[in-house]
Amino acid sequence: MPRLSHALRATFAFAFGAGCAVAAPRRASAQGDVSKEGAAFLLVPIGASVVGGGQAVVASEVGATGVWWNPASIARMRTKEFTLDYSHNFIADGLALSSVFPAGRAGVFAVGAYILDLGTQEATDQFGTIGTILPRDYVFDATYAATMGRHVSLGVSYKFIQQRTDCTGACGNLPLLVSSGGAVDIGMQVAVDSARRLVIGAAVRNAGSAFQVNDIDQADPLPTRLHLGARYLVPGLAAKVPDGELALMGEVAMRPAGGNTSWRGGAEFAFKKQVFLRAGYAGGSGDLAGATIGIGARRGGLSFDFARAFGGVSSDAGAPPTYVTLRFAF
Repeated sequence: MPRLSHALRATFAFAFGAGCAVAAPRRASAQGDVSKEGAAFLLVPIGASVVGGGQAVVASEVGATGVWWNPASIARMRTKEFTLDYSHNFIADGLALSSVFPAGRAGVFAVGAYILDLGTQEATDQFGTIGTILPRDYVFDATYAATMGRHVSLGVSYKFIQQRTDCTGACGNLPLLVSSGGAVDIGMQVAVDSARRLVIGAAVRNAGSAFQVNDIDQADPLPTRLHLGARYLVPGLAAKVPDGELALMGEVAMRPAGGNTSWRGGAEFAFKKQVFLRAGYAGGSGDLAGATIGIGARRGGLSFDFARAFGGVSSDAGAPPTYVTLRFAF
């Protein structure tokens, strides 16, 4: 039973690595207020296909966008890909650029960059406006993924994260914020059957040391999350809908030490693998809690995805969170 032994060894290796990765932030959470987390922007969703499916993608393959969710999801990619993910809500605009480079038996490499633009604010003194304050959040990602046999995919990402507030104009003497740190994601996917109808996924995201903000004594733990889920491809649908596929996804996300659990579910219908309809629901709290819908289209190496969420502060303010993704495979 060589395939089973490969899967078991991979599962044990993942569990050991995940335990080591979350040890440091768990200690920080125990010492401080667990309701406070540093660099919370790391939890902002990225990718229209992800949001449209309710963010239940730990066991799915979503192209280059997967580096932000489960690094193992890119392990079976065989073509180069460049992806642009844009998001807009009442609070901020997000832009992520991700590139995947398969290297044959050496595995798959990827790099990514993400910026969250929190808008602008006027800087003033007793004489009036002297400049513009620019708060921004940045993430730079490097990912490696590989397969272990036909059933197991493994991946790891390192992310350099930074929060900064700059000021343009004549406000150079005002205090500016620049805080940096690092985080690691580690993930795996296991196909239960050779047809890959049922895939189980697991990932630990944003594991690392506490995030220290300049001029603030307390360092807060990163928003580390453990994701567990599955993706199931419904059999027999092609007999009723020629060239149609229906995938069902379910996932739970939580702090490794427990608490703040979020249940997520979604469905994706694909016709000829060219047209996609998605719907999902994310539980818990936050701007992306609630129902989501999405559509997508693929033609050759070009793909377009759109999603919208219905819930949270942005929707209440009349600006439902909107996501757009462009993918170029070559």
